[in-house]
Amino acid sequence: MRYGIIGNCNTAALVHETGAIDWCCLPRFDSPSVFAALLDPKGGTFKVESAGEARITQTYLPGTAILRTEFDDGTNAFALTDFMPRYHHGGECRRPLEIHRMLTPLRGRPSVRVVFDPQLDYARNHTHVKHHRGVLEVTNSLEDMFLYSSLDLDRIMSRDAMAIDQEHFLLLSYHEKLEPPALHYVREMLDRTRMQWEEWSDRCRLPAQWSEEVRRSAITLKLLTYEDTGAMVAAATTSLPEAVGDVRNWDYRFCWLRDSSLVLEALASIGQFDEMHGFVRFLLHLLESKQSHVQIAYRIDGSPDLDEEILRHLAGFKGSKPVRIGNAASHTHQNDIFGEVLNALHLYYCRYELEPFSEEMWSLVKFMVRTAVRDWAKRDAGIWEYRHRSRHFTHSKILSWVAVDRGVELAARLGRGGLAQEWKSVAETIHKDIIKRGWNEKVGAFTQAYRSQALDVSILHATRYGFLPDDDVRWISTVRACEKALAHNGYVLRYTSADDFGVPRSAFIVACLWMAKAMDAIGEHERACSYFEKTLSSANHLGLLSEDIDTTNGELLGNFPQAYSHMAVINTAHQLSHSAAATGEMS
Repeated sequence: MRYGIIGNCNTAALVHETGAIDWCCLPRFDSPSVFAALLDPKGGTFKVESAGEARITQTYLPGTAILRTEFDDGTNAFALTDFMPRYHHGGECRRPLEIHRMLTPLRGRPSVRVVFDPQLDYARNHTHVKHHRGVLEVTNSLEDMFLYSSLDLDRIMSRDAMAIDQEHFLLLSYHEKLEPPALHYVREMLDRTRMQWEEWSDRCRLPAQWSEEVRRSAITLKLLTYEDTGAMVAAATTSLPEAVGDVRNWDYRFCWLRDSSLVLEALASIGQFDEMHGFVRFLLHLLESKQSHVQIAYRIDGSPDLDEEILRHLAGFKGSKPVRIGNAASHTHQNDIFGEVLNALHLYYCRYELEPFSEEMWSLVKFMVRTAVRDWAKRDAGIWEYRHRSRHFTHSKILSWVAVDRGVELAARLGRGGLAQEWKSVAETIHKDIIKRGWNEKVGAFTQAYRSQALDVSILHATRYGFLPDDDVRWISTVRACEKALAHNGYVLRYTSADDFGVPRSAFIVACLWMAKAMDAIGEHERACSYFEKTLSSANHLGLLSEDIDTTNGELLGNFPQAYSHMAVINTAHQLSHSAAATGEMS
C-alpha cells in the first residue's frame, strides 16, 4: 500500500508514491469519490509524473501532513508538494476544500506530464472536463469542481509533456474561486498549513521510545478526524480487501462507537485534549435522548443512515469484489459498545477530569447502564460484527461488565449510593457468569464464546478494563493459549474459527498490538517488543498502516490508513516505553 495521506479534517486524499492521487472523496470523507483508481482504473486519477523515467522518493515534511515526492532522472529533477490547506485565521480554523499541488524544479530543466481524469460520483455517470475561461470545469449531472493551474490548461487536457524552469501549481477546488488563484496564494497556503501542523505535532507528548512512529500515528489520527463534529472515521477508504480476491470488503468511512475509549486513551496519552473534547461532544450529540436507538457506527455528521450498496461497475482493488458503500454491520446488535463508551466517559470525567459532569451526561450514563443491565445476558453479533449469527461472545460479556462497573463508579462519584449499590450487584453477577461460562478448563483459556473451544484475541482486552489482574493465572494462561493458537510468522490473527465468510487468512494489525501489550503485562517485555517491532516493520515507506497484514509476505491489506491500527501503535508504544523505563531496560 504505497500511498501517503493528505487532508484537512473534512476529507482526505491518497497520493501514490508515483505522484498519482488515486482516491479522494469531496466534500467529506463519506461523500462520493472524485478519484477512485484505487478500486478500478476507470474510477479516475490525478497524476503528476516525470516525462521520462526517473527515480522517485516520497516523504512527509517533518511533523506535518504535507507530502513531498521527488523525481530525479539523473540530469533533471523536480519536487511535487501535495497538501490540503488547514490553518488558523482570526481565531478560527479554516479548511478550504482544495487540493494543492506545487511543482518545484530542483535541477536541470525537467519535463512533467499531468494526467487529470476525475470521475465524479464513483464514476457512475460520465464526467465532463472542459477548458472555460482559464479553468478546467469538471461536471457530472448537478455536481461540479474546478482545476486552476499556472501550467497551460490545454496541454494538461492533451497530457503533453511540459518543461518547467520555475515553480508551478495545480489547485483543485470543490468551489469555483471568485478570483483565479495565483502562485503566491498557494505558497501562502503552504506556509500557513505547514505552521499549523508543526504547532499541533509539537504539542504531542511522545514516549521515550518509538517517538517518530507515535508522531506519525498521531498526525494520521488527526487527519482522520472530521473536525466539524469531532467524529473520527475508521479509515479513509472503502472496500480495500482483508485478503486479495476475498469478499471481506467494507466501507470504513464512518465513526464506530467501539473506538471511543481507544480514541480517548490514545489522544490523552499524547496530550491532545481538544480532540478529546470534540469526540465527547460527538457522543453526546448521538445519544442525547434517553430513548436513543444506538447503532455501532454512524456517519461523520451523526446520521444513522449507513445502508449498504454494491457498486457493480467497479472491479475492486486488484479485482477484489464487491465494492461497497455504506455498511450493513451498523444494523447488527452488539452488546459491547456501551462498555466502550462508558469506559471512554469514565476516562474523560474521572481519570482526566477534563470538565465537570453535567446533568445531560448523567442522563446518558443512566440510559446506557440500564441498557447494558437489560441486554447483557442476550446473544449478540460480537466485536467482529458477525452478520448472520449471534452467540454469547465472551468479549461482549466482559464489555457489558465494564459498562455496569463504570456506571457504579460514576454513580458513587455523584453521590448516588443506592443506584451504585444496585448496579454493583449486577456487575458482580455478570463477572461470576463470565468466570463460570467463559473459561474453558480443557483449553486453559477464556474462549471466544460460551461453550466454545475457539480462541479470540479480543479476550486479551480483559485486563485493560480491570476485569482480571495481570497476575491472574487464568489470564496468563489465556495469553499463552492465544499466542499458540493465533500467532503466525510473528503476526497475530483475530481468530481462526470460521465466520460468515469462511476462515480469516490475514493477520489483524490491532491483534498484533494487543498481543504485544498482553505479553508485556505478564512480564514478557522482550517478546512484547518483538511483536511490536514486527508490526511496525510492516508499515509502508511513510510509516502508515492499514487494517491487516498478509502473514506470508508482510503486505498491507484492508482499508487504509486505519485509525484503529494507529491508535494501537500510540497506546502500545506508551505502555512498552513505560515498562522499559520502570525496569531500567531502556538503552
